[in-house]
Amino acid sequence: MVDAHTLLTSLPPNLPSTGLQASLRRNCCYIVSAVIVEGDKIVLIQESKLGCRGKWYLPAGRLERCETLAEGARREVKEEAGLEFTPTRVICIEGTNPGWLRINFAGTATGELKTIEDKESLQARWFHLDEVLEERVNLRAFDIIPVIKQALDQERTGFIGILPVEIGRPNYTVSVAIVCNHDNSSDDISIVVDSNKELPSCEIPERKDWKGKFLLDARAMADMMFVEVLKLESVDGLEFCGITSLCHDGRQVQDGLHFTLLYRATSLYSLPSNYSWQPDTCVAMTTRLGEILSRKRIIPTLDK
Repeated sequence: MVDAHTLLTSLPPNLPSTGLQASLRRNCCYIVSAVIVEGDKIVLIQESKLGCRGKWYLPAGRLERCETLAEGARREVKEEAGLEFTPTRVICIEGTNPGWLRINFAGTATGELKTIEDKESLQARWFHLDEVLEERVNLRAFDIIPVIKQALDQERTGFIGILPVEIGRPNYTVSVAIVCNHDNSSDDISIVVDSNKELPSCEIPERKDWKGKFLLDARAMADMMFVEVLKLESVDGLEFCGITSLCHDGRQVQDGLHFTLLYRATSLYSLPSNYSWQPDTCVAMTTRLGEILSRKRIIPTLDK
């Protein structure tokens, strides 16, 4: 028996690093953004960059070396909007390819909005949400609309969410959590583990495009593991639910990431001898495990 909640949220496995080492600005790019909503208003910043000068957007920018993801979001909000930002959850991740990721945070902010132009932005303002969602604002790009809508939907539905786990990784790794609720019973849950009672895990290998960016992403590696590692003849009954753990800590001068991806199975698939279905140790589903399986305590992906 295993503790399913611990497996879904635990530290990444100690996998050997045989592939390309992650390096910001060289072979990976992480964008962090912030959705700051109070009542029916949202903070937008006015761009100062030549290509989009005068247009409005969420506070957002590239993560810098030696930062955590949350630190990057705080810095961007301070530089572009003048506010002190406290991230409370990740709204969603756009993409699971380390070559380009955008991590969208929700949170609260204090202080005075920026009014003096500099190279980071021209100013920041509160806008009515309707203005933005109905595209009556001169936006730099409309790709922030789905992010804002998702943040608002989460607030309405009692979504809890999670923040990144601040653990450094030199490379890119992924763990796959496959759970099955027998007969949809909340008290009878099994999860796939290996002979060490750990989740199936692997490194995202070194396969690059002409710019040195990664071609394979975490979802693609999960698909590969289903066929090549777990020997599943069909994945039709597997449903992707979201990310239960995202590990990163640039303060250790390590730019890698670890994803734990959650899948729900409709039945107990046959597995090779070094993998097995193990029942959860809890007789009844714990509150946190229930929140994960009901998709309230995960990081959703916003696929392009």
